[in-house]
Amino acid sequence: MKHDIDRQAARASGAEHRQGLEMEGLRLELGGRMILSDISIALPGHGICCLIGPSGAGKSSLLRCINRLYEGWRGDIRLAGISVRDHEAAAIRRNIGLIGQKPAVFPCSIRDNVTFGLPRRQRRRIDEQALRQALEQAALWGEVRNRLHEPADQLSLGQQQRLCLARALILKPSMLLLDEPTSALDPRSRDIIEHSLSALAGSMPLLWVTHDLEQVRRIAGRIMFVCDGRLIEEGEARAFFSRPARLESREFLRWSVCNCPEPS
Repeated sequence: MKHDIDRQAARASGAEHRQGLEMEGLRLELGGRMILSDISIALPGHGICCLIGPSGAGKSSLLRCINRLYEGWRGDIRLAGISVRDHEAAAIRRNIGLIGQKPAVFPCSIRDNVTFGLPRRQRRRIDEQALRQALEQAALWGEVRNRLHEPADQLSLGQQQRLCLARALILKPSMLLLDEPTSALDPRSRDIIEHSLSALAGSMPLLWVTHDLEQVRRIAGRIMFVCDGRLIEEGEARAFFSRPARLESREFLRWSVCNCPEPS
């Protein structure tokens, strides 16, 4: 899938014209309850889009549909024009990295944690330059360059989260999904990760779930506001904060709640 997406993107002239993430009529029902209802959107091939909304709005579920952790959804999801249904789920997850709120660190060395997602044969002969590049992109190389064979659980929480980012980046993903990746971190660690991800956003789309509206103001180029499984408003972040088009958006910005109708 990675090569298919790269060829598709290469046909475009410039990053601003690359196809990014597209959803058409996305619906998800779990346990008889509609979680996502008829979401359609097109995001560009680079930049940060923050996915915001009240708790239980369906934000994390939407991320899990994109990388096929949830399979029962209806509609279509495409990355660079390629439907995620056209490839095996494992290939999708290698190509669309997902970073959660809590770091998932394995009981092995820092080096082995970074290379964990690679095929076993590739892990054994990994290019050291690729390892270093992933750690540099995650702003972690300088802190662990002489500790690669030490246990990863000795790292701080912020370092562990950057380690998870490096693990995703060594696979050369076409997109990153971020589910509140900085909510449990101290301000310094949060700032480091924001800076690293903002740099990566110049070459790929990032869809970032966060409840921190001040963080949204700092990092977002675009915003998707969802409530009760529905897409209420989408557009440029600056316009959303200065001139929200919908009453629900204005209520959310003022009170962090909204009175959206339940999806049918």
